[in-house]
Amino acid sequence: MDMKVQVYIDRLFQDYEDTPELKDFKEEIAINLQERIKEFKSKGDSPDQAFDKASAELGDITEIADQISRQKRKEVIDKMYVHSKIPIDKKHAAGYVIAGAIALFAIISAFTAYFSTGDISTGVSVLSVFISISTAMFVFLGLTQETDSDFPMKWKRALVYGISSAAIAFGVCISATLYFMKGVVLESVSGSLIPFVIPGLCVLVFLLLTEKDRHKPWVLEREKVWRENYAKVYKDPKVMEQRGLLSGALWLFAAALFVVFGFVIGFKYSWVVFLFAVAGEVLIEFWMSSRSKT
Repeated sequence: MDMKVQVYIDRLFQDYEDTPELKDFKEEIAINLQERIKEFKSKGDSPDQAFDKASAELGDITEIADQISRQKRKEVIDKMYVHSKIPIDKKHAAGYVIAGAIALFAIISAFTAYFSTGDISTGVSVLSVFISISTAMFVFLGLTQETDSDFPMKWKRALVYGISSAAIAFGVCISATLYFMKGVVLESVSGSLIPFVIPGLCVLVFLLLTEKDRHKPWVLEREKVWRENYAKVYKDPKVMEQRGLLSGALWLFAAALFVVFGFVIGFKYSWVVFLFAVAGEVLIEFWMSSRSKT
């Protein structure tokens, strides 16, 4: 009978992480289960009947095992996070300083050109080249640097990211320069975006769609725990339906208020209702989470 109890408990927890806490929990269950079997046998039940009754009394003990497993993983994740601080290496630090200096030089030069000529387009034109270089450097350095949560990207791919970002920044600056020039039609302003911004955006979209996950294992494990906790809150279809109805009603009400206030006080102020709608979403989520714990 002891072997049957042990096999039963091992099968019950075969899908759970084998931690010291879970082992202690399994031993405690085995002892209690064996004692209950003895009590039922002393009352005249057969060994099989006693085992069935004792195991039925356990109830849903897997929920406790879930909590133990999640808590252990959380402790491991927190420990990995605390002890995995990645300092900035000297090359990246120097690169950030140079990129920042170029950006600062661009801003100062742009203001100098503007104050000297009184023409905004001149200031923006001075800004375009240097700010594009600085943007490319910041993007490249940020992607090739290892962080607490992500592995570094390969330098060739990061370079393409940087060049695409620089092209977009340069195109926006050129368009702004033409916009502030006198006598330039808007068609020329929008047309200047075509050779720089559109190709840059297309390359960025392609890179993002083909991007591989660079998260470190502890980040993936943390996300897994979050998904499990979220699934636990909304495992009941009825709860999910209630959550959707509350959220839908909130945003319909917010949209109605936006239109009403837009005609009454002006649309430049009425958008504030969406901030309250976001706050309402947070309160709904808090309320649903609190309900699941009761």
